[in-house]
Amino acid sequence: MKKIILLACVVLTITLLFGCTQSKTTEIGFIGILTGQGSAWGEAAKNGATLAVEEINANGGVNGKLLSIDYQDDEGEVTKTITAFNYLTETKGDKIIIGPTWSNNGLPLIKLADEKKVLMISPSLGKPEFNEGSKYLFNTWPHDVALSSALADYVYDKGHTHVALIGAEEVWVKDQTNAFRKRFTELGGIVDVLIEPTPEQTEVRAEATKIKNAKNITAIVSVTDGVLVGALVAKKTKELGVELPIYSVTIDSDAIKSAQGAYEEMEFLTFLTPTAKFKEKYEKRFGSIDVGADSAYDAVMLLAAAMLETKSSDSTVLAEYLQNVKEYNGTSGHLISDGNRAFTKPFLAKKVLNGVMVDLNA
Repeated sequence: MKKIILLACVVLTITLLFGCTQSKTTEIGFIGILTGQGSAWGEAAKNGATLAVEEINANGGVNGKLLSIDYQDDEGEVTKTITAFNYLTETKGDKIIIGPTWSNNGLPLIKLADEKKVLMISPSLGKPEFNEGSKYLFNTWPHDVALSSALADYVYDKGHTHVALIGAEEVWVKDQTNAFRKRFTELGGIVDVLIEPTPEQTEVRAEATKIKNAKNITAIVSVTDGVLVGALVAKKTKELGVELPIYSVTIDSDAIKSAQGAYEEMEFLTFLTPTAKFKEKYEKRFGSIDVGADSAYDAVMLLAAAMLETKSSDSTVLAEYLQNVKEYNGTSGHLISDGNRAFTKPFLAKKVLNGVMVDLNA
C-alpha cells in the first residue's frame, strides 16, 4: 500500500509539473518550405518568426505566457502541407499557424482551417482566394497580381512596347502572367512571345529559342518569382546569345544563383520592403534577407498584439480582432487592410548587381 501511495504521489507531481509547464506556454505552428525549391522564402520566414518570438519572450511573453513555435517543413509538396497541418492541429492541438509559403500549398487548407477554426497568417502567399476563403485566414504579403500589373506600367514606361513574357504552369504564376499581359495590352504594348514551362522542367532550349527568334521584342519579362524554371529560361536565352534587358516581379537568392549571371542588372519590383533597422538586425544574425522574413516577423507581432489586446489565445477571438485591424506599422512597411484579411503596401524597385539585390534608389 505504501508503494502504491508513493507511486500515486510521483504521478501526481509529474502531472502537476507538466501542467504548469504547459500553462506557461502558447504554441504556434509553422508550415513552410524549408528544403527544396522555394526554401529561400520558407527559411527567411522561419528566421523572421524566430526573431519575433525571441523578442516577445525576452520581454516576458504575452499575457504571462511565453511563445513557442513548432516548425514543419512541407518541402513545397501539397500532401506534406496537409500532413503538417493535421499534425499541428490534431496531434499538437495548435490553433494558430504561420504559413504556408506558396499559394499551391495554401489553397488546399482553406476548408480544413475553416472547419477546425485554425487561424493562419501567411507571410508570402499572394492569392486572394486564400484569405477570402475563410474568416480564419490572413496574409501579410500583398496579392501578387498587384505587383504584376505595376510591372507592366514599369516596363512600358521604360519604352518597351514589344516583349517576351516568361511564365510557368503554376497557379499563382498564371495569375501574374494574366495580370501583366492584361495591363500591358491596355497600355498599348504587345506580348510577342509567351512561354509557360512546368515548374519541374529542366530542359528549356525550345522555350529560349522562341525568345531568340522573336523579331520585334526589346525586353524580356519574367513573372515566375520563386519558381526556378524562369531563371533557367533566362540562363539558356543568354547562352543562345540574346542580350536584352530583363524585368521581373519578386525574386529570391536561389533564383539569382540558378540564373548563373543571366539576372545580372535585372530590374524587378518586390514587396520585400523591410525597415533598415530590421534588415540590419536580420542580416547580422542570418545573412542576406530574403522574401518572407519581414512579413513573418510582422505576422507573429500582429498575433502577439491581438493576444495582448483580447487577453486571449482563442483562434476565433483573435481572428475577429485581426479582421478589424485597419493599419499596422510593421517591419515590412505600413500595412493597410483590404477589408478581407489581406494587407497591401507600397512596393520597391530593385536591381541585381554583382549577384546581390539592391534598392534602385539606394
